[in-house]
Amino acid sequence: MSFLPLPEGGEDKTSFPLLPRGSEGGCRVAYIMTDSAALPLAFSRLAAELREKGLVDCTITAGQAFGGELEAVNVYTALIAAKQAAMADVAIVCPGPGHVGTGTRFGFSAIEQGEIVNAVNLLGGNPIAVARISYADPRPRHQGLSHHTLTALGLVALTKCTLVLPMIDQMKLNIIQEQIAHSPVSYRHKVRVLDGTPGIVELQEKGIAMSSMGRSFDEDPEFFLAAAAAGVLAGQVLNSEC
Repeated sequence: MSFLPLPEGGEDKTSFPLLPRGSEGGCRVAYIMTDSAALPLAFSRLAAELREKGLVDCTITAGQAFGGELEAVNVYTALIAAKQAAMADVAIVCPGPGHVGTGTRFGFSAIEQGEIVNAVNLLGGNPIAVARISYADPRPRHQGLSHHTLTALGLVALTKCTLVLPMIDQMKLNIIQEQIAHSPVSYRHKVRVLDGTPGIVELQEKGIAMSSMGRSFDEDPEFFLAAAAAGVLAGQVLNSEC
């Protein structure tokens, strides 16, 4: 089973990884909403749309979050529920709408990405981490590979995962790879570069609007391609297990 801990998620943020073949191809996908942001699942229009259009097969809320088709005490039991109750092949793990960020190294909600990686490994899963990437965000700490990803995976994640980078302009990719080379991510985790285009095409074909902090795919393509690339790797892992 593959698990995809996400860096960011929430209302008006299409940051879910997408397996190109979709649910109709036989792969069951569960979405686990954590409790580090909004607690009611009903606040997420994106989760509802993905469920309605068959890209997510089951929703699970963890901890203090509520409203999922299944509810779990914490991320660990949510992951177990995804496998044993929802019969999912892949679990997408991220918070709902509304994040806290203080501009400091550890003061942001998405730091839980590292803790989720640890939980997935403890339960024998295959953690695939989505990178938060942007060249449209004006804040220096989020340029290229965000400090959120570098901190969560470089310091908080004590066990290995695969961090997926999207195929993008080579100069932009070089900047990200240089950031990784100067962080603990370089020796703690595997890094793959994959083409996220198939996931973007499927979202467009299904009429799902992509928006992150008010920016569309055309304005901030690297953000969305990173999430889609993680979905491509999950699909490859599943195909290799078939």
